[in-house]
Formats: sequence, C-alpha cells, structure tokens
Amino acid sequence: MTTSLSVPCTSGIAVLDVLHALATIVGSETVERAKAQLPLSLQAELETVTAVTWLPNTTLGALVDEVASCAGREPEALIDQAVRTAVDRTFKSVWRMFLRVTSDDALIKRTPMIYQRSRNTGQLNARVIEPGHAELLLTDWPSVSERHLRTIGVSIQRIVELAGRHDVRLTIQRTAEGGRYQLRWREA
Repeated sequence: MTTSLSVPCTSGIAVLDVLHALATIVGSETVERAKAQLPLSLQAELETVTAVTWLPNTTLGALVDEVASCAGREPEALIDQAVRTAVDRTFKSVWRMFLRVTSDDALIKRTPMIYQRSRNTGQLNARVIEPGHAELLLTDWPSVSERHLRTIGVSIQRIVELAGRHDVRLTIQRTAEGGRYQLRWREA
C-alpha cells in the first residue's frame, strides 16, 4: 500500500500492536467481524499492513469504531485501553528494564524519537520542567483529531508508567499547532 505522506498515518508496527491489543481485549472473532463490516477499500488497507508500512489514521479510526460497535463498547474507552495494552506489548521485554534505569531527562528527551517512529505527521518536543514534571508540545499538526491528541498522551503516559514512575498524571490542552501535554509523577 502506498500512502501519501500528506495523509496522517500510524506506523505499521504500531497498528499491528493495536490490532493485537484489540483482539486481546474483545476477542479476535470480534475484530474479524468488525473488519468484515468495513468498506472493501479499508479492508484491503488493513490486510496489507506490515511492520514497515503506514496506515491512514482514518482507517484505524474506522476499525476502532466498528470493533467498539461489534463489542458493545464505548469507542474512546476501547482505544485508550488498546493503546495502553499495545504500549505494554512493545515495551514488555528488555526495554522495560532499560526504561526503569533511565533518568527522567533521558526518558522525556527520547519520547519525540518514539513519536517520530510511530507517526508521519507533526513534531513532538519535550522537556523536563523540574523533577517529576515534564511538558511535551505537539506542533505542525493543527488538524489533529481529539482522539489522536488524547491517544498520543495516553501512550506517553503509559511509557512513563512502565519506566517505573508512580501516580503519573496527564493533562492535555489543544493548541493552534497541535497540543500541549503536561505530565506529573512521583519517583519510586
């Protein structure tokens, strides 16, 4: 599948992790039933996703909405749960150990790199304001959907939790360029 770089997309590896998470949460039969309800063009896009391709965010969003409908779940709560589960899967191995011994500054400064590997739209800048408090700015994506604005924050929050920080609190504010994320936590 060839996707224009001007279309907001999610990396194939991130999509595959979300698909696995959805199957874990609601069952693979429900996910397959939902896929079958989508237009053929979207079904084809989903069937050709690999770890090195990109999938339009609108296609992933349509699938999440259909899975939620088939499962009798609220779509926004379902995608938030799926994102957390997908991040857990990504960082479950040796990465989790490395995250736990990483300083706050190193952890937060690497977040934009993780973002760039999972999204083809927007820029993420991050800084630690003080111990236990970071600010991340999403820019160059003024049309980011509320869902994507939130799920980007959910994934960042989960990474910080997996890094061993406790009581991680996230606030999100839409900006003209995208969004502002404030993270606060306490050390172990």
